Amino acid sequence: MKTLKSINKLAYLVTTLCTSLIFAQEEASWLKGFKLSGNADIFYKADFAGSDNNTKTSFTAPNNSFELGMFSLKLTHSSGKFTTVADLGFGNRAEQFSYTADNTKFLIKQLYIDYAATDKLTLTGGSWATHVGYELLDAPENDIYSMSYAFSYGPFLHTGFKANYVASKFNFMAGVVNPTDFKSAFHTADPNTGESFKNKFFIWQIGYAGDQLSAYLNGQHGSYNPWSNNVSQFDLTAAYKFTDKFKLGVNATTATFSSDTPNVGKQTWSSLVGYLKYDVNEGFALNYRAEYLDNKDNALALGAANGNTVFANTISATLRQGNFQLKPEIRFESSNEDIYFKKDGSATGSSANFLIGAMYKF
Repeated sequence: MKTLKSINKLAYLVTTLCTSLIFAQEEASWLKGFKLSGNADIFYKADFAGSDNNTKTSFTAPNNSFELGMFSLKLTHSSGKFTTVADLGFGNRAEQFSYTADNTKFLIKQLYIDYAATDKLTLTGGSWATHVGYELLDAPENDIYSMSYAFSYGPFLHTGFKANYVASKFNFMAGVVNPTDFKSAFHTADPNTGESFKNKFFIWQIGYAGDQLSAYLNGQHGSYNPWSNNVSQFDLTAAYKFTDKFKLGVNATTATFSSDTPNVGKQTWSSLVGYLKYDVNEGFALNYRAEYLDNKDNALALGAANGNTVFANTISATLRQGNFQLKPEIRFESSNEDIYFKKDGSATGSSANFLIGAMYKF
């Protein structure tokens, strides 16, 4: 009897051990395709005129205040030909990025599934950050903390389906998506009546990525039906590495808004942005951004009834230590119209501010 009990105990232990090993192997196999990354950023900005209304670009409007930017958590898992990405954001940047979303949907920066149909063709369904523009949502990915007008008034995200084909150093992308920046077209055109958006947008990209030069021609086109407005945008981004230390970037974009309402004309805004980056060493870089914004049709409603132009200059530095980055900057803007404010509250044609952003990436 004791022998039988011993055999039973031994069999139980062996079974338990084998089961544990199987689960451990399955867990290890699952973890092989799993990747976790993220970042966090905070900032402080001081407007030289002490005005709360002189910043007209995304994410950095608060003046004389220590601000939380965003905590981002990105989970990626690959298995075979499939990859799923869940990119979550918490904070000011995430809320402004997903400004059309409510409840918990604003927490989702990106949520999509990739299918590698071949080694050259990838199909994607879900919601992802836009391909339009030079700058990105996550602060550590940009050389300068504050954002350009081109980024702030361009699209933020797309939700739908796209196909991307890579041929050597070229890529060709086309997709059908919800109206720009809407994660859902259902009952979102008019929440009061429950009316949905009826049309989809068309997005596309033709790109080249070489060793020194990369260039992308991008576009988005569509109607916000049942709203009366339509949009058509063409965008070019390019970067050239002269050396391992010196890089030049360019973003040229133009967007035209038309209306289905009779006797309402078209409005167009355009922006040309130039970027310079010089890496002094591994821990220090100098950055410069110059932007000319043409808003003469008043498409962006920046404060001048007759429209305006803006010339914005930003001088910045990046200090790096491991995963940590510190980015101080000074920004100067001028306009042909008085869209800014002095200390006494009177209107003026220029503004300036100092900002410092701190961020950690993992």
